Amino acid sequence: MVLSQPYVNAQLQSPALVGDGVYQQRIQSNLRTQMFGINNVANTIVVSWDSRVKNNNIDNNNTFGYGFQIMSDQLAGGLLQTNYLTMNIAYRLFLDGDKKNSIALGLAGTFTQTHLNQNKLVLGDQLNSQMNNLSSSSGLPVSVLTYNNFPASITANTGFVYTGHAENYFIQLGAGAFFNSIPNVVNNVKQESNGMRSSVFLNTETVVNEDKTFVVHASYSNRSNNASLNEKILFGGAIGLPITYKSNELRRLYLGCYYRMNEAFIPTFSLMMGSYIFGVSYDIYNKGISGASIRQNSFELSFSKSFGKKRNEFLRTLFD
Repeated sequence: MVLSQPYVNAQLQSPALVGDGVYQQRIQSNLRTQMFGINNVANTIVVSWDSRVKNNNIDNNNTFGYGFQIMSDQLAGGLLQTNYLTMNIAYRLFLDGDKKNSIALGLAGTFTQTHLNQNKLVLGDQLNSQMNNLSSSSGLPVSVLTYNNFPASITANTGFVYTGHAENYFIQLGAGAFFNSIPNVVNNVKQESNGMRSSVFLNTETVVNEDKTFVVHASYSNRSNNASLNEKILFGGAIGLPITYKSNELRRLYLGCYYRMNEAFIPTFSLMMGSYIFGVSYDIYNKGISGASIRQNSFELSFSKSFGKKRNEFLRTLFD
């Protein structure tokens, strides 16, 4: 799974970010569609919610965040669908009385289930209706295929984040470890889906001139059992332009571009309106990735809504 706007969904980046928003609660979501020509090959849907426990002790700067995330990855028009249900918790310690600097440790548990739609699976004459024996009209020997109905797995994730947040700047540095164990629909000797994925990321937004802001995001992730195939690097930035509408309501337009290493340039457009954030991106793939005669297209939409009491009047950022 690859998303072009992971930075607008806190729980996609790290379990340590639950409860980190300026407002008490937030709902964040991503919708991504990938196509080859006119054929839909993949859809990814992510919806998450998080909040934090209110601390009534003014001498205690610690807070506890918690959240849930639902994700669905649908391949080949629904042939293979993998669903994820994740619960995240985080403990955040503020390092100063103004609560401008903090560190957080997060833990997560994920339940994953995969379903193969047999009605959309076509393997010629080698697969019978029981999905477990192979035969061949040519008479050549073939292997036996064993099929798992609704395979599932449970995995654990962890992350650590430093955040600096004030009236005119925001910076986040994080690292995490994700223990992958995607359910295997078909049994085989070599289980490529298992392994640990490590990641690091940087999010910054800074006021540069008269409420204009400059945004930078960079992230790196890699899965230990296949470095060349599973290495992902994403980096880029955006300019945030203030929109004058009401004196007491913040609105900002973000125009930017990101680059996913050796894969695609990603122009983005985002709009912040008070407690709402909308985003649109389009992946422009490098030549040769999908072949000369087939054009690959990927669109992604993001949406975020924050609500409840505001924690402070610090800079409202694209990462909230």
